Amino acid sequence: MQPLQGIRILDLSRVLAGPYCTMVLGDLGADVIKVEPPEGDETRAWGPPFAGGESAYYLCVNRNKRGIVVNLKTDEGKKILRDLALQSDVLVENFRPGTLEKFGLDFETLHELNPKLIYCSITGFGQTGSMRDRPGYDFMIQALGGIMSITGEPEGEPMKVGVAVVDLFAGQNAVIAILAALQARTLTGQGQRLDISLFDSQLGWLANVSSNFLISGKLPKRYGNAHANIVPYQSFEAADGWFAIAVGNDRQFTRMCEMLARPDLAADERFATNTARVHNREILIPLLAEIFKTAPVAVWLKKLDEAEIPCGAIQNFEQVFSMPNVMEREMLVKMNHPTIGELPLVGSPLKMSDTPVQYRMPPPLMGQHTDAVLKELEEKR
Repeated sequence: MQPLQGIRILDLSRVLAGPYCTMVLGDLGADVIKVEPPEGDETRAWGPPFAGGESAYYLCVNRNKRGIVVNLKTDEGKKILRDLALQSDVLVENFRPGTLEKFGLDFETLHELNPKLIYCSITGFGQTGSMRDRPGYDFMIQALGGIMSITGEPEGEPMKVGVAVVDLFAGQNAVIAILAALQARTLTGQGQRLDISLFDSQLGWLANVSSNFLISGKLPKRYGNAHANIVPYQSFEAADGWFAIAVGNDRQFTRMCEMLARPDLAADERFATNTARVHNREILIPLLAEIFKTAPVAVWLKKLDEAEIPCGAIQNFEQVFSMPNVMEREMLVKMNHPTIGELPLVGSPLKMSDTPVQYRMPPPLMGQHTDAVLKELEEKR
């Protein structure tokens, strides 16, 4: 069995945050019905690259779902979705606030018809507040929410993160809220409204950086690949490439200095403690940088590993997916797709001993399961 076996998710979301949420729920065994409008999920056209007529972007977050096409602008379409909502445990949507109310598919209407329904809305700025009606996209939320102000080189332009982290974290928050609401329902017998916003999610994972600001009142700076509170905790250039090193405490710093044949650095009061190193990073880092340029990456990684200092080469995607650990941890899976054949996908990071995730269905073709789902719906009416 799987942990969410018997749970039905009605997925009215598209693009990334919502589909990522529902894919995770599908991986955990839920029956996810992905509903698309006649024009399809926008990400179907977000390419190249494409494979078998499907975009790589769409394929990355839509496995373990059944796909149907419904036209919400017709009475028949509205009735189909309303009936599906009556037979579902969870509804996930990412329309602008108030949009689904026009179709009679808002929380209040559906809650009256199906009090057990958990209704999860994912929007840019939430269902309340002065910004509720503004559209929200990952890039603009990264800008507004502060993450770009601390990302990039100190003297360079503010930079976004290389993947849509706001969308993905909002999707993950939605998963957490849905699982909590399912547990609450076992106690109360009632569903509830879940209000997840990209903006809130972005603020929520500013973590220690926001705490630094709230406590000190000082605006955080951009440190490139360095860390505001830990030194040395950054990338260094070796003779033939770059690597990352994460010295998390004074003991590790002492071992690193011994490994570098520079025990004097650990004994220097300017560098003996992490607090001192943070204050004197402009002196210490150039000294370390000159040393690390004298040997290849592989040499430093071997020595750092032997000294039990956290480190790693800065790898490209080809190197990442060639690592034995990726296959050993089942983080690369292959599914049989009707137009692509063997489809490689990133596996689930959720490892569970008794109820493991399963890869049951590849991302659906547009409308692939419409007939089957409508037949089931008719049988249950």
